[in-house]
Amino acid sequence: MLAALLGLVVLAALGISGVVPGLGPAGTSLGAGTATGTAAPTGAASGEPSSPTPASPTPTASSASPSPTSTATPTGPLTLVGLGDSVPSATTCGCTGFVEQVGSQLQKLTHRPWTVHNDAQGGWTTADVENDVNTSPTRDHLAKADLVVIEVGANDFNLDRVDDQGCYPAAGSSCWSSTVAGVRDGLLRIIAAIHRIDQRPDLRIALLGYWNVTRDGAVGRALGEAFVNGSDSLTRLVNDTVQQVAGSTGAIYVDAYTPLKGPAGDRDPTGDLLDDGDHPNAAGHTLLAGAVMDQLSAAEAVNAFRSAP
Repeated sequence: MLAALLGLVVLAALGISGVVPGLGPAGTSLGAGTATGTAAPTGAASGEPSSPTPASPTPTASSASPSPTSTATPTGPLTLVGLGDSVPSATTCGCTGFVEQVGSQLQKLTHRPWTVHNDAQGGWTTADVENDVNTSPTRDHLAKADLVVIEVGANDFNLDRVDDQGCYPAAGSSCWSSTVAGVRDGLLRIIAAIHRIDQRPDLRIALLGYWNVTRDGAVGRALGEAFVNGSDSLTRLVNDTVQQVAGSTGAIYVDAYTPLKGPAGDRDPTGDLLDDGDHPNAAGHTLLAGAVMDQLSAAEAVNAFRSAP
């Protein structure tokens, strides 16, 4: 009995000290970490599922940022066609005419090569140009044109009547009414024919007026005051007609009067004309080229040529 009692006492003491598992205080466990002072393991070490780390979303076709598209600047050649009479043809000058000068300036400004076809001919009327646009090689040139420059109409008139006082002022005079109507209708048909050949919407057509439809400067003054007044009056009427055609067709009107004669018509153009007083010299062609370029720039055509396909 004494031995049994001693055994019970020893077991009780061991249970109180925690040596024998299962006999410690109720409600505690080693897994809680409170009995040993060590931190309870978490996550995979504790056997509990760990919280997943959020993954970066995978871009989808709709959410991914599109890569910038590089647009190459067009570098291909463009084409300029000149039509009209002896002024744009420049054959009497022996110099670089304004049509070719415009081509050179456009090449510098657009950084693209320009091909120039000057199909103008001395002595031609609007009827001659109308016939020419429908025949080869001019028709072939126009089919690829990006810009067409036209100056024609002076040769349509009987200039022997310029100093006829009965034909002054030109506006409203029966001396010129039918011819002016012919110039207007001829230009309209020429432009319509060009658009039939080249149907691209970005085609540009520039229509030039005149500083004088006949002789000017010192040569013109030598023919008398009636000639000076009559030729100036007729020139203004022709220019008004050309400008109206440009406005009704969407063409660009180029004022050739102001560069050589001044806004009021009192500038002496002798130094810009050949000895015949009828055709521009090198200086005159430079003035005309500048007038064309000014109007092309004002119409935003130069910028359009830079990006034209």
